[in-house]
Amino acid sequence: MNLYAEHPALQGLSTEQLAELALYGLRYRALGAADVDFSDPSRLDVYWTGERLAKKAVKDALKAARARSALAEHRSSEAGGVLQTLCNCGVIDQKTYMAQHQLLLDRHR
Repeated sequence: MNLYAEHPALQGLSTEQLAELALYGLRYRALGAADVDFSDPSRLDVYWTGERLAKKAVKDALKAARARSALAEHRSSEAGGVLQTLCNCGVIDQKTYMAQHQLLLDRHR
């Protein structure tokens, strides 16, 4: 049983809506979990998007592979998991998934 399932603010939300709410919470924490000043245009730039998160994971995996790091295979698997999760949750589209996945596959050639 989910500890928060009976919280009044969450009543009536679907699983997808709860996942989206969780992503908003992660973005809020990434921004420093402080009050957002909406008069400051730089704070309104949404830098934490699914596409950027996917690209960063692939970039880190490719960087580890080029450096022949001991963690290269781990980073590659992690990036693949990030891509698949974001695509399955609908945070990134199929086109972004395929483009980033192809970069991971090209790493092995």
